Amino acid sequence: MNENPKINRFKYIEAFSEVVACGSVSAAAKKLGVSQPAVSQLIKKLEEAVGVPLFVRRNGLIFPTDRAGSLRDDVEQLLVQLDKIQMQLNFGRSNELTLNPLRFSASLSVVNEILPRVISHIHSTKPDMLFYVNSLPIANMSQAIRRGNVDFTLSTRQIDHANIISKKLLSAREVCVMPISHSLTTKKTLSVDDINNEKMIMASRTDPSYEHHRALLYQHKIRYQKVLESPFSTLSMAMIPELNALSINNVLIAELVCQHNERLTWRYVDEFNHQTDFYLSMPPWLHESTTENLFLVSFRESLMEITQKLDIDMTF
Repeated sequence: MNENPKINRFKYIEAFSEVVACGSVSAAAKKLGVSQPAVSQLIKKLEEAVGVPLFVRRNGLIFPTDRAGSLRDDVEQLLVQLDKIQMQLNFGRSNELTLNPLRFSASLSVVNEILPRVISHIHSTKPDMLFYVNSLPIANMSQAIRRGNVDFTLSTRQIDHANIISKKLLSAREVCVMPISHSLTTKKTLSVDDINNEKMIMASRTDPSYEHHRALLYQHKIRYQKVLESPFSTLSMAMIPELNALSINNVLIAELVCQHNERLTWRYVDEFNHQTDFYLSMPPWLHESTTENLFLVSFRESLMEITQKLDIDMTF
């Protein structure tokens, strides 16, 4: 039995991907900037090389076989990796590509409240872009970036690693979130004494703000009843009306949640002046790239109205 000849992988696989995506050889040829016979010849040689038909021709149309369909995701991922390699090789040059797809990881509150705005803005300018989003603990984000599993992370803690760039985007002061029906809503601004004897929803013990909040309440001799502890701030705020409790969160997430939950409102607390920082982290080869610039422009534009309302300065 004859062995399959080794093929020039990039041009054959690129032709395969475009024919599957476009549904025709002519459309694929136009997108690749080559002639239709050239693409037809590439597909023919690819089928000869792998030893199985990848497309069915019928009445002038071309359809992927089941075998081709099963290979499509792997081929797309391969081409993404090739684009990333090209971007790394072009690092620092002006002619670099914009990475597509974009893969994000963020804390759950950012995934729920901030990323939808940013992704919608990116999509309005790049409608063909694909996005992958997951939520990882901040402790796992460093490894995800270094392994190439995500392109950007957006979190409230700086990732300290020599091979990761972390850029502070903004700082948001903490506020007290409460049910709209709570008696404290009659006050425009609270003091820490107003929290005395109230039910409280606290951040998780692994959150740096947990000890800060507890120490501040202890310093002012505030008694409170802890009714829930959670690392998920959006869950905590969702439970505020149900438990008739108070929760301390940063004003940006608090305002975004209150905009679509009419049962909630928030107030500044004089003594709670701690700032929550938001960081964008990435591998060095994405720093100052067209891809990072696309994200930063979309982040700024999608949050401009609300940050101006809250008097929050963006730091980039």
